[in-house]
Amino acid sequence: MLKTENTAKIDKQDRSRICLELSDLVPFLCICCIARTPVLRRTFTSCSSSANLVVSNGVELSNYKYVCFGNEHTGDRELDDLMMMVQNEISNTRLQTISLSYAPSDYLYKTLSPNIHITTEKWDGGHTYITITFYDMYNNQSVAVIKSSGIGFTISHDKKLALNAIRKKLQSAFGSKE
Repeated sequence: MLKTENTAKIDKQDRSRICLELSDLVPFLCICCIARTPVLRRTFTSCSSSANLVVSNGVELSNYKYVCFGNEHTGDRELDDLMMMVQNEISNTRLQTISLSYAPSDYLYKTLSPNIHITTEKWDGGHTYITITFYDMYNNQSVAVIKSSGIGFTISHDKKLALNAIRKKLQSAFGSKE
């Protein structure tokens, strides 16, 4: 017999049909088999993401026109794909990506250099954290920090949530590419 939360009894023939119907209605259904008596219970899960932006006193981010990527990246090397996605998101802002070899003449006081740090907790219920610290290229002072985190159902879902959160903060801080 199959026991449910409201203790309704279900005969053995209908068990598989009802389980399939319930799995359609309740997406996160746990089936616990104890002593040949499966007990159905709802498992409430959630996912979330967060992001915040901190700007140094007296800094006007709209004064910056360029971004120059260096090798200032830290974190797990297995997350290099996510690192590239974060760089792409920075490039999708109004900041123009430059190389110091081919820098425009007005780059000196208008260029940011990002330091990107990404970590993922690789166990059940872990988080993905993305932190971008933007430095002024001229005086090497930090001018802005953008942080995001995501917690989802899988590590892949964590990454997507954290990336979406960082994308929104980057767009609000620097605007989108025209």
